[in-house]
Amino acid sequence: MSEIKTSRPFRERFLNGYDRFELPVAVEKVPPKRGRSIRRRTMTWALGAGLALGGSIAGPLAMRGPSRHPPHPLSSDAAASQQVAGDIQTAQQIASQVAGGVAGAVSTVATSAAEAPQAVAGAVAAAPQRIQQIAENLKANFFAKEVPFGSIIYHEAKKNNLPPELVAAVAHTESKFVPTARSDAGAVGLMQLVPRTGHWLGARDLTNPAQNIEAGAKYLRYLTDRFNGNEVKAIAAYNAGEGAVRRFGGIPPYRETRNYVQRVQNFQHDLGQRFGGQLAELQGTTPGL
Repeated sequence: MSEIKTSRPFRERFLNGYDRFELPVAVEKVPPKRGRSIRRRTMTWALGAGLALGGSIAGPLAMRGPSRHPPHPLSSDAAASQQVAGDIQTAQQIASQVAGGVAGAVSTVATSAAEAPQAVAGAVAAAPQRIQQIAENLKANFFAKEVPFGSIIYHEAKKNNLPPELVAAVAHTESKFVPTARSDAGAVGLMQLVPRTGHWLGARDLTNPAQNIEAGAKYLRYLTDRFNGNEVKAIAAYNAGEGAVRRFGGIPPYRETRNYVQRVQNFQHDLGQRFGGQLAELQGTTPGL
């Protein structure tokens, strides 16, 4: 690219005879004018503060008369920045007013909408436990009203983590709920325990319904654990003994024991059906249950 030709020498074209190396030296030789320097610094600080505050201070300063000095090349940029700052402040004020009005109008709805998901989630999480507790309360009430010694049976079954229907079925099959029943083999009471077994399980008076049922429930829990939770083997062992069930690997081939297991299971099933029927009737007459 060819060099641009002018009629003035290079040094005259660059800052009236100063090159870039001589200009700083010449500037340092000029004595400073303190009043003008302070005034300029004050104006700079005021302008900066005005821009920072959104034009509240810079506004009055801009209303002064024309300066005796020509405008600085950056004065137009400063004015533009000042205008932008003022516009931003005005926009923020308008947005704040609008948002305040809208928030005031919908505050109640917004609060309800924010709380609704949490309330629904809490209700859903608590629903299974609430339903289970209601069902257990109904079952406890059913046993107390429909089964002889039902409150004791329900309490001892729950304490030993057994189905109340199972404990009740064993008591019915053993003694027909007669607390003074005795067998030819010496078994006593509702759960037909021999004194030795009763004493081992903590019962001192097997004719006492509470002690007898407590010991019988413990014995059923013991047998259930011995057979790894197999309820059928536990029922068979309650009648024929633990050794016989182990020897035959299940229900011994004794007619009495097989009939015994069948009667226990039948009564247990019938009791569950009766409770289920009452629960269904309550659900039909009580919406939301």
